[in-house]
Amino acid sequence: MRDRVGIVTALGLLAILCAVAPLVGEFWSGVLARCVSWMFLAISFSLAYSYANIPSVAQATVFGAGAYAAVWAASLIGGEIVLVMMAGVAAGALVALVFGVLLLKMSHSGAAIGTIIFAVTCSMLGNAAVAYTGGTDGLPMPAQAFRLLGVPFAIGPNINMLLLGSAVLAVLLIGFWLFSGTRTWRVVRAVQQNAMRAQVLGYNAAGYRLVVFAVGGCVAGLGGALYALISRHIAIEVVSLSMSLKSILWAAVGGVTSIYGGPIGVLAVQLASEILLRWTVRVDLIIGLMLIAVALWMPRGVMGLRKSRRSQPNQ
Repeated sequence: MRDRVGIVTALGLLAILCAVAPLVGEFWSGVLARCVSWMFLAISFSLAYSYANIPSVAQATVFGAGAYAAVWAASLIGGEIVLVMMAGVAAGALVALVFGVLLLKMSHSGAAIGTIIFAVTCSMLGNAAVAYTGGTDGLPMPAQAFRLLGVPFAIGPNINMLLLGSAVLAVLLIGFWLFSGTRTWRVVRAVQQNAMRAQVLGYNAAGYRLVVFAVGGCVAGLGGALYALISRHIAIEVVSLSMSLKSILWAAVGGVTSIYGGPIGVLAVQLASEILLRWTVRVDLIIGLMLIAVALWMPRGVMGLRKSRRSQPNQ
């Protein structure tokens, strides 16, 4: 069943971001642009956890693969932004496919532990492979003229990238919404709810889970490519376990069972962090308390509040 409220909420949120960007100045436009790129990461975790039934604690590794692929692609194929983003998508899909094949052989709890090991290992390898990743210093985006479909386009933390990222995300969300009404999506949900029963009915449950996980990898890789174009610099922290934990926080706040909850969670947490930094350095502590509050009183996140209200009996 298509979630009309979810898609309208998510698209409305993106429209508001684009509308206020010219009014808030260059700094906040950059903040909002990065938030939009992180929304892809939050959505990828929701796809992996809620629809592929894989508790991946390494989605930032896939996100980082897309970011590094974008930097390498810009050096090799020039500054066509569409090709740079496609490189990020391809890298994310490849990492997710390889990783997903291994995770499907593990138990649910084993997969969670495996993703943690994978994230830490990739971070250590990235620090060691300084020639390719820049290590702790990172890699800068090549200094060249960038184009969008042949038209000169200014990358960086600016309104242009905010509008581009929002447009790409809006198309992605609309695509998910349209696909959610198809028979294939109903099979995906059946596999997600009971993989063994779906297998008995003749569906390749493992295959569907792997495809959904790979789609999540494409989404994360695309977000990583946009993040690289916005930041113009990629450090190894982008693939760290800490970044993956942030994606879980964003998805949990917005509603981990909804694809449309990720954008809400990113905006709520990151804007709160930016504002709190003006008054205190204990931002992580406050955000941690926020997560505890969400777990206790909003276990389904912001998007789950609608279902909670519907389930309440009429007074």
